[in-house]
Order: sequence, then structure tokens, then C-alpha cells
Amino acid sequence: MTPPVPYPAERPWFRTPRGLGTLALLLVGVCIPFLVSDYDLFNATRVLAIALGVAGLNLLVGFSGQISVGHGAIFGIGGYTTMLMMLNLDTPWPLALVSSVGVGLLVGVVIGIPALKLGGLNLGLFTIAIAAVFPLLMSRFSDVTGGTVGLALPTSPFTATAGLTSAQLGFLFALLALAGTLGLLRNLTTGRFGRAYAAVRTNRILAMANGVRVPQLKLIAFVISAAVAGFGGGILVLVLTVATPDSYLLTFSLILLMATTVGGNRSWIGAIVGAGIVVYLPDFASDILPGQASGQFAQLIFAVLLAVCLIFAPGGLAGWSSSLARRARGLAVRRAPATESPAASAHPEPKPESPPALTRKEANR
Repeated sequence: MTPPVPYPAERPWFRTPRGLGTLALLLVGVCIPFLVSDYDLFNATRVLAIALGVAGLNLLVGFSGQISVGHGAIFGIGGYTTMLMMLNLDTPWPLALVSSVGVGLLVGVVIGIPALKLGGLNLGLFTIAIAAVFPLLMSRFSDVTGGTVGLALPTSPFTATAGLTSAQLGFLFALLALAGTLGLLRNLTTGRFGRAYAAVRTNRILAMANGVRVPQLKLIAFVISAAVAGFGGGILVLVLTVATPDSYLLTFSLILLMATTVGGNRSWIGAIVGAGIVVYLPDFASDILPGQASGQFAQLIFAVLLAVCLIFAPGGLAGWSSSLARRARGLAVRRAPATESPAASAHPEPKPESPPALTRKEANR
């Protein structure tokens, strides 16, 4: 009896092509602060902070199948929480940032429980109302929030130390925060939870028939997504050192939702791609068409990108690039010539001898 063939050992994540690519991107990110100016670092740090909000939407939209048009407001709640804790209570900025995560969790529970009874268009309309009301409330209670002027920090909380400028420290902290958050979200969406979310996204009724607790899973996704958005909002106000109601209008929530679609709502790298488009597209539009028309031109480009991705690349730019890479690898494998191994060429297998031909006398017999 032949022994059973063992299964091949699974390679560690960091030895897979995707893991190696992620580590390479992280290494490039660590080198960026020492290669560019502080102004460029300022914009790059904004990308990392906004990428947290987009990543929270990726969990909600791409993995749990829900939609939210109010994450810009949750993003702003995290920012105002950090600012108020630092200005009114003299809280150190790390604790103030933790408070923004806690407030994001609380807001996620408050919004997520009614959201369990809603879905699709109704949930979208409910979150639109939250996004529309939030800046009005921030302007109304001016004694606490500073009104339309907003709140401002006297100096950047990232003080220059160890030969690093405040911009470099802020970028490295935002990079570490984003990498850790994306790692936690990836672990959440793989394994048992990932299969459960895939079942809910595919067929809610069939998932419930197989014992999946759909309401609990949706609430968990909404709460974690809100906490991540609040975390990103707190980091952004630490970078900008200012928080105003005009920064969190309804249009900002719509831009976050479009960024998760254009970047790729099932890809964590897509969150960075979408945030990069949000930050750098206005500068690109102003270089082509200077003046007040540059803002409308940027919105037009964003709308065209959204339409193209919805039609030709439903997985977003990150999913489209991954698909192209897989096709390129497949073509390379098919076109590679079959080569013999050195051992086989040094010791060729003997060919089977053909039977001797029969003579005429033996054939007549």
C-alpha cells in the first residue's frame, strides 16, 4: 500500500508575489521622506490619511455589500474629536487620536443598528442625510466647534527630533498607521470571516440558510469601517492642523465613495490609488486649466474615470492592473519553450527497442 501523498506546505504570506510586492511598496514608502521636499510630503501624508477613509469604505462596500454616503461626516467627526481633545482638554495627540477611533466606533454602532433594517437605496439615503447635516451642526454650535472658521492647532504635533523634520515624522507615522490598519483589515476579510462576507455579498438568503449571522456581520463591518474612517480623520487634522465644516461637506462623502470605486473596492492597494486621485487630481487639473475652472475640470475628469471604471474595469484601477499582470504571466508561461533539465540531458533515457523484422520464411509460416 502506497503512503498518502502529503499536501505541499503553504508558503508564508511574505514569500508570495503579492506579499513581496507589498513589502517593496512599504520599503519605497519608508524611503520617500528622504527623497522629496516637505511640501510633497504634506500632500503624500494627506493621501495616506484619506486612504484610511477609503479603506473603511472598501470593507463596507466591497466586502459586506453595503453602501454609505456618509463616511465623510464620520471622517470629520474623528477629526473634530481629535482637535477638541487637544485644545480643550490638553490631551496628548496619541490619546486624542485613540479617542477619535473610539468615537468612530460609537458612531458606527449608533448608525449601524438602524442600518440593519435598511439596505440598498434606503441605507444610502439615510447616510446622505447624516453627511448633509454634519457640517450644518458644526457651523451652528460655534462656541464648541469654532463655527465656519473652525478650529486650529497652534503648531504641528509632530515636533522635529532625531534629525527628522515634522513633515517627515508625520509621513512616517501616517504610513505606519495605514500599513497596520490595512494588515488588520486584510486579516479580517480572509479566513472564516472572509468566506462569511463573500456568502453575504453573493446571496444573503442562502448565507442565512447556511447559518451565517448576516445582521451581526453587517453591523461589525459598519462599526469597524466607521472606526477606520474616524482614525483617518484624526490623522488628517494632525497633518493640516485645522478643521473646518467646509472640509466635510456632502461632496467629500461622495468623493470618498467614488474613490473606492475608481481605486477598487476589493483591493487594499486600491484605497491608496483612490486617495491619490483625490489629492493630486485638482493639482493636475489646475496645471492644465488654471483659474476657477480647474475645480470643475477636475470633477469632470473624476466623473469620466468613474464611468470608465464602471463599464470597463468594475474592479477599479487596482483590479484592472492585477488582471493585466495575471494575463501577462499567463502569456509568458505559454510562450516559454519547453527545456530539458540538465540531469535528463546528461543521462538520456534509453529508447525502447523495436521488435526485429520478420523474414519472408517466418512470415509465410
